[in-house]
Amino acid sequence: MLIGENKTGKKTVGMIICLVLCLVCSVFSKYVESHPELQFGYGSMILPSTSFLGVIQAVKSLLCILMICFDYKRGRVITFVYLTASMVSMIVGLIRLGNFTSLPGLYNTVITAISVLIISRQLEKSDKRAVTDYLTGLRNRRGLSSLLELKIREKKPFHVVYFEINNFRTINDNLGHKYGDVALKSVANHLMELEDENSVFVSRVGGTEFAAVVFGNIEPKNFAEGVMEKIGNSITNADEGFEISIALSIYAGISSFPGNADNVDDLLKYADIAVYNARHGKNRKVEFFDETMRDRFTRQIELEKIVKESLNKDYFYLVYQPQYEMQEKRLRGFETLIRLKQPDGEIISPGEFIPVVEKSDLIMKIDSYVMKRAMREAKKMIEAYGNDIVISINVSAKNISSPGFVPEVKQALEMTKFPPECLEIEITEYSFAEEKEVTIQNVNELRTMGIQIALDDFGTGYTSLSQVMHLPISLLKIDKSLIDDIENNQVNRDFVDAIIYMGHLMNCEVISEGVESQEQLELLKQHECDFVQGYVWGKPMEYDNAMELCKKEAS
Repeated sequence: MLIGENKTGKKTVGMIICLVLCLVCSVFSKYVESHPELQFGYGSMILPSTSFLGVIQAVKSLLCILMICFDYKRGRVITFVYLTASMVSMIVGLIRLGNFTSLPGLYNTVITAISVLIISRQLEKSDKRAVTDYLTGLRNRRGLSSLLELKIREKKPFHVVYFEINNFRTINDNLGHKYGDVALKSVANHLMELEDENSVFVSRVGGTEFAAVVFGNIEPKNFAEGVMEKIGNSITNADEGFEISIALSIYAGISSFPGNADNVDDLLKYADIAVYNARHGKNRKVEFFDETMRDRFTRQIELEKIVKESLNKDYFYLVYQPQYEMQEKRLRGFETLIRLKQPDGEIISPGEFIPVVEKSDLIMKIDSYVMKRAMREAKKMIEAYGNDIVISINVSAKNISSPGFVPEVKQALEMTKFPPECLEIEITEYSFAEEKEVTIQNVNELRTMGIQIALDDFGTGYTSLSQVMHLPISLLKIDKSLIDDIENNQVNRDFVDAIIYMGHLMNCEVISEGVESQEQLELLKQHECDFVQGYVWGKPMEYDNAMELCKKEAS
């Protein structure tokens, strides 16, 4: 049995008991009124039966109010039917029988009816507020859940369509929360226009998430795409005394009853998972939930827990991939790469856990761990090899675009006494798709400190040449995807040649990563690439082996 059904049953039983007691009180009061000679008491304390009429009326009023409290909708109907019948009976007694003893009861019944009306109206308003979003006037999550429980009891198929506005933080940050509220109200107004009690119900689940319950002959994907097209192009609203026009990025996820789940919690959770997949997918902005999504989501949750535990218990370690000067094969330094080995010996690939943590602030904790540990360990390499060695550390787009990143680097340098000129921060082109201004400011401050900046994955298309030319980049890294098949693909060779030429034109050195064959190496030499990194000259190695390599190169 559903919880909602159990509560409804208890309310119904409570109302029936109250109604039965009201009828008993009415019968008893009628009996007392028709037998005024009756007396109650003991010894000298003798009271006429009519003195109890006021008590009986008070009890009936209380019982009527209790029926309203159990269920104001049905209780109000039952109470008014009962009170109307009581008033009619009293009025008939007054007119036809001249029974004026019921006159106080009539007054009391009228007052009870007024009280019931006031209380039921307040309960109705309170109930409506409890299931209504205060900003938009749509159903809130609780209202949506109640609606879904009702639809599930009807046992007719329906779909839950979740909508999430992806770029809403930009609106609040750049325009202010007032503009954000206007945009949310405008989205809600568009959704309200689609509501139809025969096919569509809409709600605001919370924050920037909205939901629709669609049933009947409506195809959920077409419905979702129609909403996204209507809302996503622009939101214009002048209700608050100003007009804005904002392009919104919207994703949708769909779960189905009874196909995916037969309860409210799972239907909402699965629709949310589908939205998550749409948001982080490559192509589709609308996703239907399926079992593989649940498995991936479960694995992601598991990986987040593993990463958190590994940070607390130091299960992570670093490996170092050597970088060499191209012409003389002289060691330039190392790129630090993080690895995760659990106590049971299981090794989890960074290719699995990094994409997961990049979606949360955990990536910033990973960056911090790598930076501090690399500085501590590499300090000994510098002592063995000298200050010519460079240690490269990858930094996420989220971190390099954070105002707190540069102070954190300064603190780590001071704590480890690591020479800043031996540190290289690797950022990706994607960094400039985040908070561009903050990223550029951080890059400039790091360069002022003497830290080198490498632009990783160069050539993947996120930055323009004019943008790179105005940044104090010291090293361009050619992405591995451009090196693959360079032996057989003339277009790749021409493109790599162009990148190397541009890098030198901007007074940058250039390194090719992912070099795996001698033929690739010879071609890069011909194109005057400065440095090389890849399996052809060195695989990632653990700290002790990296130390031995430094000592060997120094001797």
